[in-house]
Order: sequence, then C-alpha cells, then structure tokens
Amino acid sequence: MKKLLFADLDDTLFQSHRKVTPGAGWEPLAYLRDGQPISYASPQQQVLLSFLLQEMTLIPVTARNHDAFSRVRIPFPAQAIINYGGVILEANGTPEAEWLEASRVSAQGCADNMRTCIDALERENAALGGDAQIRLISDFNIPFYVVAKSTSGDIALIASLYRYCREAMASGGLPDLTLHNNHNNLALIPRWLDKQNAVSHLRKRYEATYGQVLTFGMGDSLVDLNFMRACDYQIIPAGSQIAVGLEGSLA
Repeated sequence: MKKLLFADLDDTLFQSHRKVTPGAGWEPLAYLRDGQPISYASPQQQVLLSFLLQEMTLIPVTARNHDAFSRVRIPFPAQAIINYGGVILEANGTPEAEWLEASRVSAQGCADNMRTCIDALERENAALGGDAQIRLISDFNIPFYVVAKSTSGDIALIASLYRYCREAMASGGLPDLTLHNNHNNLALIPRWLDKQNAVSHLRKRYEATYGQVLTFGMGDSLVDLNFMRACDYQIIPAGSQIAVGLEGSLA
C-alpha cells in the first residue's frame, strides 16, 4: 500500500534559529534570500527525515510561498503544498493548473477583506506603539493571506494583535477569518484557504492511481490540525503548540 506523509515544515521537520539555538551536529535546511541559514534540523530531526524519505512519500504542507519554499534544502520526491494550501506544486515544480485557477477565483472574492485586515492591523499596531511588519502574502499573482511579525521579536505585541483580531471578529469589525498565532507570527487567513483542502485533493489523486493509501499527517501548530485530521494517523512533535495544548487539557 502506498504510504504518504503530509508534513508541515517549520518547527516540525526543522527549527528556526530565532526560536532554538542550534547546537553541535545541527544541519541547516532553510536559508534567507542572502544565502544565510535560518532554520536547522537537530540530530534527531535529521534521523527522522532520513527515515521518512526512505519509507514513504513525503509531501510538505507549508504556509511558505514559492520563494521561501525554494530555499528549503530537502529533496522532496513528489508534490508540495504551499501558501496554506493555495498552491500545489507538481514534482517538477510547476503549479497544478486547475488548483491554481480555483485559488485565483477564490482570492478575488476576498481582496477587500484582506485590505480591511491590513488597515486594521496597521492602526492597532500604531496605537500600541509596536514594530509589527504587516504584509499581504501573494504568490503567482494571487493574494493569499495577511501576516504580522514583530521586527524585534516582540511576542507580547503579536499576542496583543491576536487578541485584538479575535475581539474585532467577534464584534463584526473584521471579516470571519482563520487566525494563526504561534510565537512571533500572526496570520489572518481567509476561510477558503485551508491546508486540508489541498491534502484531501492530493489524497484523492493518489487513490485514483494506487487504490487504497495509508496517510499520515504531521504538524506542530493548531492550524495544522485540520489537514492532520484528513489523514489516517496524526504525528505531533514534543513541545509543539499542539502538544502543549493537549498537555494543558489533560492537566
């Protein structure tokens, strides 16, 4: 039976040095545009990655856009899901055309909402005296989602912006969105954009070719749970946002 692992990247297969200081034996696996390493795999992650690549088809499922994904140095053998599921790259690196066009149509209906989110975040950031960088993430000329990050790594600021967004959504001041807050990262994601949709689509493609398949979902963030639920088994790293949440619910 064909075995597929749909895996998040950041804080799952490797760690950002901004969160974890790399130690002896850590291997750089993702880089900045200037060529400097930004993310590293621990010795344990390296062994895991080698095992996964040998034993199953490893398909990354990431928020990274095409440029950021291209700077990940892992030899993925098949497709890749990027932009929170908005783009599916084939094994040769080209986007699946029909999926891309569907995303383009869906994004057109959310353009005003994304502008509203940016304006609101910029006003709240200024009111807080914050240093958040607020950007619309686009790829292949498609606007996908809004992200806010503190240039100084002020996690408290990002948490405050997250709370503001939750309250604004509840009162109708912001459109209904998926919010993802993890460390120095706040993403405002339109409801049509979901990693699960792309994972389910690819699973059906593999089933059409191979019949029954065995699927695993692996991720660290609460926002990953949807695509992980679309798989037969779920794998979570120790100390991740999901793991911490589970520990808290069992305490």
